[in-house]
Amino acid sequence: MRYKTVEDVIHEGRDFHAQLSQVYREYEQLASDGRIELLLDQLRRREDSMMHSLENFHDDLTPGALHTWVQFAPEGREKEFLQRLRNVDLENLDDIAKLALDIEMYLADQYRDLALGAETPSARDAFERLRDLEELEEHTLSKNLFNLRDY
Repeated sequence: MRYKTVEDVIHEGRDFHAQLSQVYREYEQLASDGRIELLLDQLRRREDSMMHSLENFHDDLTPGALHTWVQFAPEGREKEFLQRLRNVDLENLDDIAKLALDIEMYLADQYRDLALGAETPSARDAFERLRDLEELEEHTLSKNLFNLRDY
């Protein structure tokens, strides 16, 4: 656990989505199965969208909310997820899909925990909005995966 600001959390989230997007972009070029290529394209586009959403979210917050300190911010498991992504079987759609869902659930849970521990209403509101955004992405990804399996 460490101290960081709401702004730090948003920047770290944006950077994580950028890293995911880059890996999905690389893998999309390597995929030999059309469904897997389509999945990776969808995941890359979703990560790009999340980067832009976090930038817009950042711009919508007041400086007071952005500079609010979070006392017990988690270290995060981003490196672990990136390593798991680097080791995923590019021929296995289910493995890629499961990992993508795991990442979405992790991010939603992290924002939920941060909201619960926030000491100010503005920080709590920011983290609840981020949680809602990630939960919406998780729901959308689940629907897309269901449709992709029927493709």
